[in-house]
Amino acid sequence: MRLFAILLLCLALATCTTQVPQARVTQAADSRLAGLQAFQLMPPENAVDALPYASRYPLINAWLRQGLERRGYREAGAAQLRVYYWLALRDAPLEFKVDVPPPQSLGPYLAIHRLRDETGTLRVRLTDLQDRVLWEGTVSTGLSPAHASSELLRHAVEALISQIPQATP
Repeated sequence: MRLFAILLLCLALATCTTQVPQARVTQAADSRLAGLQAFQLMPPENAVDALPYASRYPLINAWLRQGLERRGYREAGAAQLRVYYWLALRDAPLEFKVDVPPPQSLGPYLAIHRLRDETGTLRVRLTDLQDRVLWEGTVSTGLSPAHASSELLRHAVEALISQIPQATP
């Protein structure tokens, strides 16, 4: 009975934990980033042609703005930095051949399960006014943006923002 209670507790804790997003810096901070604080969030349409899950962008925009301000940057009309952001989507078929043939010979038998692997990756790029990249990073939750909760997306944005260098005067 005690073992069952412990297993039940472990299962409950495992379902309550959130997945840690995988933030990665793809281009480290350039020395020209030092001293730049005023930013302008660029519309995602300026970065890519097709925008998957356009309904997610207003939330991402707000979280990026708040996160950058916490890091010491400020939004201004006379910007020194441009912040580009967009969701990239990897959509690929997956096939699982999982069924074992039956023990008696019933003829050829193999079940193939066809699924879609749809993984969203958020990319953020800081550039100067000449569009030279000063910093770039990506974050992936490993889940589809169509099915991921807003809370999971917020954690992903926060993980990526924590990789951006603090603004220096």
